[in-house]
Amino acid sequence: MEERRDNILSVCNRINSKVFNRPYLFYFRELHLSWCPTYKAGSTTWKDYFVKRFVDPNLTNPDLSKLWKFKLMSGAGRWPDGRKKYRSEALGTIRFTIVRNPIVRIISYWKMSQSCGELVRVGMHRDVILSRPLPYPSLKEPFIKQLDGYLLWCEAQVAGKKGVAKPTISKDNPYLNPPHITFPELVNKIERQRAQLKSNDWEGHWAPASEWCDICTHKLDYVAKLEREPWELWFLVDTLGLWADRGQFLSFKNMASQSGKPSGEDEVEDFISLLSASQITFLNSFYANDFVMFGYDKLK
Repeated sequence: MEERRDNILSVCNRINSKVFNRPYLFYFRELHLSWCPTYKAGSTTWKDYFVKRFVDPNLTNPDLSKLWKFKLMSGAGRWPDGRKKYRSEALGTIRFTIVRNPIVRIISYWKMSQSCGELVRVGMHRDVILSRPLPYPSLKEPFIKQLDGYLLWCEAQVAGKKGVAKPTISKDNPYLNPPHITFPELVNKIERQRAQLKSNDWEGHWAPASEWCDICTHKLDYVAKLEREPWELWFLVDTLGLWADRGQFLSFKNMASQSGKPSGEDEVEDFISLLSASQITFLNSFYANDFVMFGYDKLK
């Protein structure tokens, strides 16, 4: 990880990119740690650990908002090594994150997007769904009614309400075939959001880790790769002084697949084959800094 850190600093010296106006670092004074949650890269395991340790040990599936009081907010100049300084963060605090191949991250998000919980959270990506072409324009209102009925059913599932029947879906209704965003639609949405972005107030599930964690400004001490688990995980847990709690990190589901490739990467080619050449070009540009900083290959 030391070699990776040196490479990241070298890349930072070559690029001139300032995107952010607020940090995503959570500071735990007792542990002398500041953590950036890179979504879809094992962040849920770390979030659950910190919530159970510092908020409520009995919470199940807690939201990241439970840690909001630990979020660093006010900057105060620079430390001697050039990293951004925060008023509440003590000198010598270790800053870290876990990263993952960004293409595998968005594939992981796409899989999650099919769940009722995520459909409810994002309103079924209604802006995307309603942009699909209609074979029968006269049926737009009935089709939208079916879409709304499906969302209500999902809301009932998330709330644990029983006795709510799954609505019938017309096979001619493009809004519900499929009832979730497709992978090419997701890439289009990411590209549109990028074009409109004026700050970093956007979706962390697909934001480049180099930007979400503001890597160049924060100069993280450790950037571990999910694909290098369990070895980098155990090194990190030990280095951070959390070895006694190592059992709580065993839920990482990222071991090598039977193909010998890191879990998830053997699917990349299949998903990329669904995209247009312009979409591939966009992803290579969008994640360019992640690829070079963390040692991942660009798409071909």
